Amino acid sequence: MNSRLVGNLIAVACMIVACPSLTRHCFGQSSPQMLEVSGRTMGTTFTVKIFDPPEFAEDPAFLVDQLLRRVNDQMSTYLENSEISRFNRSNSTEWFPVSDELASVVAFSQLVAEKTGGAFDVTVGPLVNAWNFGPDRAERAVPDGEVIKRLRESVGFRKLSVRVDPPALRKSVAGLKLDLSAVAKGYAVDRVVALLNDQDAEDLFVEIGGEVSVSGNKAGQWWKVGIQMPDAATDSVLIAHSLNVGGGNDRSMATSGDYRNYFEVDGTRYSHTIDPRSGMPIEHSLASVTVVTDFCMAADAWATALNVLGPEKALQAAKAEGLDVLLVARDQSEASGYQLAANGSLNQYITAEETSAESGVPEEQGNGRFTMFVVTAVAFALLLFAMSVGVLFGQRSISGSCGGVNGTKNEDGSVSCSLCSSPSDACRDLRKRMNEKSENEMVDV
Repeated sequence: MNSRLVGNLIAVACMIVACPSLTRHCFGQSSPQMLEVSGRTMGTTFTVKIFDPPEFAEDPAFLVDQLLRRVNDQMSTYLENSEISRFNRSNSTEWFPVSDELASVVAFSQLVAEKTGGAFDVTVGPLVNAWNFGPDRAERAVPDGEVIKRLRESVGFRKLSVRVDPPALRKSVAGLKLDLSAVAKGYAVDRVVALLNDQDAEDLFVEIGGEVSVSGNKAGQWWKVGIQMPDAATDSVLIAHSLNVGGGNDRSMATSGDYRNYFEVDGTRYSHTIDPRSGMPIEHSLASVTVVTDFCMAADAWATALNVLGPEKALQAAKAEGLDVLLVARDQSEASGYQLAANGSLNQYITAEETSAESGVPEEQGNGRFTMFVVTAVAFALLLFAMSVGVLFGQRSISGSCGGVNGTKNEDGSVSCSLCSSPSDACRDLRKRMNEKSENEMVDV
């Protein structure tokens, strides 16, 4: 085999890894693309992935950005002129007109509050601020007990009323304030999915600050969402769960935990999750709660509610509500340092973990591992040979992977891949537009 052939084989092998869609182009097949839109909203990041996107009448990045801005204008406590901020500043105990969307989110929140005896409570805002986890963050310090006692007088879901027709909110005490941070991200995820579905985008992955909802699938494969290991120094994945849209109520996932946002004073750890019933950060062993359900707003709210309840009561509530949950509690008596409990579809991972521990081999890697290796190796070799022939006899140069660092620059400075025919100019223009929007927007939640 001459050196030129070897060089081309190596180059093509590199491009297969970097640009999987190359295989379809070489054989004249259509190439489903993955359109990705990302940015910042609600004090965190968002990611939207659209597999095999349709022809949009408007720029999908603009549509998503416009929707998220509307949600912020309604529910962000970081924006002074948002609906919720104006309601919080009002001292009136009369009905306060709001949008249909805000009223519906508050109404759902009140339902979860009732079912959990106040463990979930959107009036907890003043207490969150007192513990310096709200928009007015100051030096992390433990608030005085008298301050907590006074604030609790204006906290409580029963001091809040909501009506949906006409939409309005009413507080029974002037100092009552709302904080929808435990439900607004999930609501926004649901809205983005609905928006893009209306634009004929069927296969979606939408994530805002770790809250996820999906639609359809990706090339026949279910979307997988990772559940992280609590307290890990890196973002190591404990479980990768497939959101099987066609299998029932599991198209959305939300996780709540105390391992990301907390502070320590004199060796005591204070979680950002405040128990509205006591005014204090949670202190039990529950480190992480994952809820999988039909809608992300529900998953978001219930993940927080169960996290407040603690391991035993959380599992009881999940069973009573028929929720699919995974609870990860700290337990030093366990070799891993954690104890897992689950309900519904997520119970499979409890069994899987036990099987893995007994055998010493992950369950998914046991049966058929050697067979899969052989099949994969043969298929890769055949594909590599066919593609090499196509490149050599087609007299086409290899200019680099699509979007990779080896992309060839055109005279005008643009970059494109000569084999994938996928110019990066559109992505570059989109990023520029999003950056311009970000520079001009107000600080949001």
